[in-house]
Amino acid sequence: MAEPVGRSDKPRSEDFPHASVLEGIRFTAQVGAPNIILGLFNKRELPTRIASTLGADYLGYRLVEGMVRSYGPGPFYVRVARDEALLLHNPDDLKFVLGGSPDPFASDPAPKRKGMEAFQPDALTISRGQVWADRRRFAEAVLDTGKPLHRLAQAFVGVAADTADQVASQPIRWQSFNKSFQRMTRRIVLGEKAADDTHITDLLSELMSEGNKMPGEPGPQYPEFITLIEDYLEEREPNSLAALIPDAPAGPDVKPAGQVVHWLFAMGDTLAANTFRALGALSSHDEQQREVRAEMVKADITSATGIASLDYLAGCLLEAMRLWPTTALFGRVATRDIEFPNGAVLPEGRQVLIYNVFNHRNRDRIPYADRFSPGEWASGDAGNDWSYNFFSHGPQVCPGADMSVFLGQAVLAHLLDAGTPKVSGTRLDPTKPLPHSLDLYGFSVDVEPRA
Repeated sequence: MAEPVGRSDKPRSEDFPHASVLEGIRFTAQVGAPNIILGLFNKRELPTRIASTLGADYLGYRLVEGMVRSYGPGPFYVRVARDEALLLHNPDDLKFVLGGSPDPFASDPAPKRKGMEAFQPDALTISRGQVWADRRRFAEAVLDTGKPLHRLAQAFVGVAADTADQVASQPIRWQSFNKSFQRMTRRIVLGEKAADDTHITDLLSELMSEGNKMPGEPGPQYPEFITLIEDYLEEREPNSLAALIPDAPAGPDVKPAGQVVHWLFAMGDTLAANTFRALGALSSHDEQQREVRAEMVKADITSATGIASLDYLAGCLLEAMRLWPTTALFGRVATRDIEFPNGAVLPEGRQVLIYNVFNHRNRDRIPYADRFSPGEWASGDAGNDWSYNFFSHGPQVCPGADMSVFLGQAVLAHLLDAGTPKVSGTRLDPTKPLPHSLDLYGFSVDVEPRA
């Protein structure tokens, strides 16, 4: 656990190495700025496609790779626009920081807080102190965090199977796949009455676009949006997360409807992207697809326990998250002066950055860095590696991580059961290093019925 140190009149930032001014300019241009241009919360299609075509993630990877070799093995400062931030890449340092969140490493650096306040001002992830603890307790109670299966898992399998049937009936493109996942999300979170309520999803999308501008206050559509959520929570429809909320611990600062917002966008957009990329990878990796099918032969995919038993299939989803993280860069901010294990001190208010694009594929320490390797999750040690932070780690690990993986498994299992997926528009060659970008808009999948 990170320990505070006494304040000093002398700044201690010189205790960590510093990247050069030129490297800071390049980092801002190749890593920091693209995050904003693409959209911090609601990705913009055209910039996303251009960035993928130009290989922006690979260029960012190469830049950070060079800096790590120059200034590692520990953390080092790099300038981002006008300020310096501490860049982490070593698993031990990642464990030190993420294990010390949300205090003394808070998860609400100014850009994130100002953006999220547009569409989820009461979010757990930008909370601190007792408010964070209360909201975390509430989320864990509803999401059954840490339990082998969610209490509604069997009902969720049925919803996932319906979703797979819907998307498999036509060529699968990102836009239609995402809409199907959003419908699934509304059913699971709010109930069947919300299944076709695309208006509430459209409002969330508009608010997330507002968040891209980092306004620091709720967007103009927020009152209507949160009222709609509150109305669904009043319904308490059976077999939905909404039905579990009345029994969850919720003090006055929890604001349940405000917590539901995060579940709607994380499940409806982020999980959809990860599942679609996993489907694309499986469609082009015959060996891994055969392994999944061999596993599925032994499982009843109509049952929750059967879906949960598909460890290799879960590994396929986790590998897609590792290879193509939906969150390329995230940060923490020091709530006080903090001494690192190497004796260097991070001053209060200084930001720490974690660049998943590099950390997930650091070729100097990950033997399978650029390969699709689900077995590393199913039977290897990947799950214990603090380098992989698509769900984060430590006290602020995503409370819905297990549910997300379960739902992704369920949809993928039913899609594979429906037929053989064939990908077009991209070539993921198992014999070559996989690209650092997999443009969601750039490929489609056909599920061909099996003879």
